Amino acid sequence: MNTQTYSYDSIQKGSLSFSFAASIFGKRIRDRVVRLYAWCRYVDDQIDDEGQPLEKKMVVLKNLAKQSFDTLVSVDIAPAIKAFRELRDEIKLPIEQPIDLLKGMSMDLCQQRYHTLQDLELYCYRVAGVVGLMMTHVMGINDRRAYQHAVDLGLAMQLTNICRDIVTDAKLGRIYLPETWLQDAGLDPLPEVLLDPNNRAALIPIVDLLLGRAEELYSSGDQGLKYLPIRCAIAVAIAREVYAAIGHEVLRLGPKAWDARTWIPFPKKLLLGFRGLLKVLKTSPCRFRNRQLRRSRGSETTLA
Repeated sequence: MNTQTYSYDSIQKGSLSFSFAASIFGKRIRDRVVRLYAWCRYVDDQIDDEGQPLEKKMVVLKNLAKQSFDTLVSVDIAPAIKAFRELRDEIKLPIEQPIDLLKGMSMDLCQQRYHTLQDLELYCYRVAGVVGLMMTHVMGINDRRAYQHAVDLGLAMQLTNICRDIVTDAKLGRIYLPETWLQDAGLDPLPEVLLDPNNRAALIPIVDLLLGRAEELYSSGDQGLKYLPIRCAIAVAIAREVYAAIGHEVLRLGPKAWDARTWIPFPKKLLLGFRGLLKVLKTSPCRFRNRQLRRSRGSETTLA
């Protein structure tokens, strides 16, 4: 199986939401997107084996980092690693960005706890915000004004994930909710506390706060759409709408949100896709002004 086939197979099996949004990209960008996704998914899967001790998982993570960043040609590497190397070299990806992602995965391995929202957002930056940054390189975005908006969108999506997966994560011994918020709600920051169905009602105000923060970050992400090529902007806007809808569904379900994994049915995804398209179309005046400004600057440079 070649790297491209492997990567497409990975995103189709791993995330219906991302696969749906990725289908909107043009082929060149889509091929890059799926390679980045495949690498992220592969690394996460390799270190997520519950049967392995922490020490062995850390060794695995270190070896994966070495394989990913090595410049030596090797045929004895996984397709996901090979796909990442191809992508890394093609788009000249800044090495510190995937390194930050691996640091975030290390925080997961150590089952690090987060005392405050600020602590949690550092983790979210490393595992998701930096993915937003890498996506700007994948899409060929050179306007630095887009970068913080890309980070914020990644943070928003990760906060949504955290709210959706509270019980699933607690089963793995992981707690992402800020400890101070749990304590203010009268809950001890312990996995068994989050797993107790009797405590779910007390989690709702915390989730409401966290998703409120996510909405602020989604709004920032929206502000970055105008810096993206139109087709890329549509794909990103659709992913944003679908993920935000997951958070809305969690709040709608209340304590029942953790009875099963919250997901968005395909007909609703189509509606959300239309909403994302409208959001991008509203950026047209700004796009026109930016295009005129670039042309003006180009003319000035030519005359000089």
